[in-house]
Amino acid sequence: MVLGAPVDIVNNLPRVANVLPGEQGYTTFSDRPIGGSETIDDLLRFGGAVPDYEPRNTAERVVNRVGEELGATAVPLAGGLASAGRQTVAQVNRAAAAPRSVGQGLAAQFVQPLAVNPAGALTREGAYATAAGLGAGSANEIFGPSAVADTAGSIAGAGGLALTHGLAQALWNTGAAAIGSPKFRGGVVDEAVAERLLNSSEHMIKQAAASDVSVDAQRLVDALRTSAPVETAVPGYRANIADRTGDAGFAALAYNVDASAPGAAIMRRNANDAAVDNAITAAAPDGVPSRARQDLQAAVDAQLAEAIGLRDTAQSQFDEAAQAIAPSLPTAEARGSGIRAALSDAYGSAQDGVREKYAALDADGTLVDPQELVARAAVTDANLAPNDAKRFRPPEAETIRAMRPGDQAPYRDTGLVNQFNRPVMAENPPVEQTVPLSDVMATRSGLTDDVRAARADGKNQAARIGGQYVDDIDAYLEQALSPELQQQFGEARAARRDVADRFERPGTANAEVLRPREGGGYALDDSAVGARYAQQDRGRLSDLKSLLAEAGSDPRAREGLADTVLADVEARGLADKPEALKKYLGERQVLLGEFPELQAKLSAAGDASTELSVATRAAQDTEKRLTTPGRSPEASYLKYSDERVLDSVRTVTNAADPRAATRQLLETAGTPTARQDLRAALWEEVKNRGQLSASNVSGGQRWNGRVLRDLFDDPKFGAVAEELWADDPEDLANIKEVFSALAGSEGSSRAKAVNTSGTGQAVTGKYDPSLTAAAVASRVRSVNRNQLSPTVAGIDILGTWLRRKSAQVQSRAIDQLTSEIINNPGMAADLLERYNPATQSAYTKMLVQKWGVRAPTLLQLLDEGENGDPVVEALEKGG
Repeated sequence: MVLGAPVDIVNNLPRVANVLPGEQGYTTFSDRPIGGSETIDDLLRFGGAVPDYEPRNTAERVVNRVGEELGATAVPLAGGLASAGRQTVAQVNRAAAAPRSVGQGLAAQFVQPLAVNPAGALTREGAYATAAGLGAGSANEIFGPSAVADTAGSIAGAGGLALTHGLAQALWNTGAAAIGSPKFRGGVVDEAVAERLLNSSEHMIKQAAASDVSVDAQRLVDALRTSAPVETAVPGYRANIADRTGDAGFAALAYNVDASAPGAAIMRRNANDAAVDNAITAAAPDGVPSRARQDLQAAVDAQLAEAIGLRDTAQSQFDEAAQAIAPSLPTAEARGSGIRAALSDAYGSAQDGVREKYAALDADGTLVDPQELVARAAVTDANLAPNDAKRFRPPEAETIRAMRPGDQAPYRDTGLVNQFNRPVMAENPPVEQTVPLSDVMATRSGLTDDVRAARADGKNQAARIGGQYVDDIDAYLEQALSPELQQQFGEARAARRDVADRFERPGTANAEVLRPREGGGYALDDSAVGARYAQQDRGRLSDLKSLLAEAGSDPRAREGLADTVLADVEARGLADKPEALKKYLGERQVLLGEFPELQAKLSAAGDASTELSVATRAAQDTEKRLTTPGRSPEASYLKYSDERVLDSVRTVTNAADPRAATRQLLETAGTPTARQDLRAALWEEVKNRGQLSASNVSGGQRWNGRVLRDLFDDPKFGAVAEELWADDPEDLANIKEVFSALAGSEGSSRAKAVNTSGTGQAVTGKYDPSLTAAAVASRVRSVNRNQLSPTVAGIDILGTWLRRKSAQVQSRAIDQLTSEIINNPGMAADLLERYNPATQSAYTKMLVQKWGVRAPTLLQLLDEGENGDPVVEALEKGG
């Protein structure tokens, strides 16, 4: 039995030596080995309960002989399959091509067919075992059981099967060639195409040049069965053999074949175009480009409105602050008049106080003797130069002179006469020698007024001379008055000096403001009064302090001063110049220190002006930035309408910093759909650059993978894409993978010869008829000349037609198959695997047959040689 064969073979190995000449006498290891066929047979028949099978007629004996062949074949095949299962095909091929030992080489040669094509090997071995068994069984029945009959029958059965298969294939090929059947192919065509592939492959050529053993196409087969990158990236895409393997030789072959027979390539490419279009369409963003522009415009409008709103608010606040610092007295005259009035009132009040003190001196009608005063004044008169006496002697000098008592006779005529008729004379009464003190004081007051007026007018000589007479009066009064009156006079003089110092000191603002003008009014115009007091810290602060001391509490003076400052600020336009206003205020700290409310208003106006300036500048900058193309990504993008989305996108991809520009657009838009919408806008550039203008033969859309790859590899475009897909980098990576794979696909289309148009590679042979008219005419002439009989000529013509027809059909079949496998890598892999030089012989190798002799036949010969030796019988039964 087959299951016991391994044990039986090992048990009978010593007896193989008995086939040598002479009597050797070797026996088995055991008469009944455990695990042998007899023990297994006995076990299967339940210890002998089931009787052993013995064929009883011809059919059963023939079938039994077939079973023996199949059993003998199954044992080594089972071992070979087990060994093949523990190794890869590549390992088996390497061992068969370059074994490390004889044993390894023999084992590899046996295992190789089972590793390369197990189904084919088992089918082939089973068919030949059946044929050999049928032949051997039939021969034994016809000629009687014998080694010779069994051997001859086995060889005849196996040979008959081989002859029948070959003849049937030949007849099929001839018939198919005669009728031009497209199914005509056969092993010759397959092998020819496989050889064309092997000879075209750059990989195989290099392998052959680097090794002396048979080349192995297994790596090429594996590559053909491995999806190309584009097939992985694009669902439904089908690559050709060049794209699958990356073999330059295959690319050139595909270019030539597709150019001469483009049908299969066109069908594949049309299907691929549809798959690519579907993949790119599926990868397209879901956004709306026009909505991206609308969102950006809305965001820009909102920013502009916000900036303008802040500016308007600042303007309103500034207007309020400016209104608060507008002077309430509109003219300088009004302001100066108010200040002068306040100061004049203070001056009048002070003068009233002086008058009161002087009035107290003569309130009781005090009389004084003016002789001393007259004498002093006479000395002064005498000391005056003639010119000074003529030009500058004050009228009051004459008043003093008139105070001198006149000359009087001792007696006066009474108007009577005596007895002697002479006038009666009477003694005159004594002359009055006093004058009222008030007359002296009035004269002094007049002189001081003249002196003050002269000094104010710059008439220093007149003032000096007038002052001398005042000094005469003062010296006189100090002597003429009683101690009590002298004290009062001193107080009155002190009060008068104080008033003069406060209001009449030459060169002071008070004196200038109060100085009268001849003909009435004041010498200093009202419009100049305010500026005379509103001085800087580096100016005459004494004038300001004097005014504030005399009339600082008078609302007219305060209002006039404050309005003078405000009018000056207004005239200088400092409300619109916050820095200049700040400097202005810093230069008038003393003045403003007296007017904290004024300082607060001016500071508030300065702050409001600063805020307005900042807000105005911000509004202007925002408007320029968001509305001037080139100043901001938003302005550049919004320069173009919805219909020119490509131009809008290019303003981003061509920006100095595309990534920052993209990020700014996203932030400005600020909507949940902004990223998708801008992606969609960018995708318009993808379509514009990547779509080919010409469609394929079926009208489908075509895409340029290399352009798309280069587009995303461009640093600027890539930066924009990375920023837009920042939330989904995997999606962008997939898109790039698709485009990169597309760029590397259809490599055969670029395999034309260098510096040629490629037309020559696509030119095929001209029409070659199976039988030309010239050939027929030649045979007819030969018949007419009696050189050929009609029968021979007809057979010759038929043979020529069949031969050429077969060659044409075979050539077309090769071309057709080549065109198919160029565009069908799986078919190419199957063909190369079948005709792999490293394994081709394994497809037809007979494992248990050599030169027509099979293993069971050898066992039969052993049996015959040993005259029915039981060992040989055991071996044969085990087989």
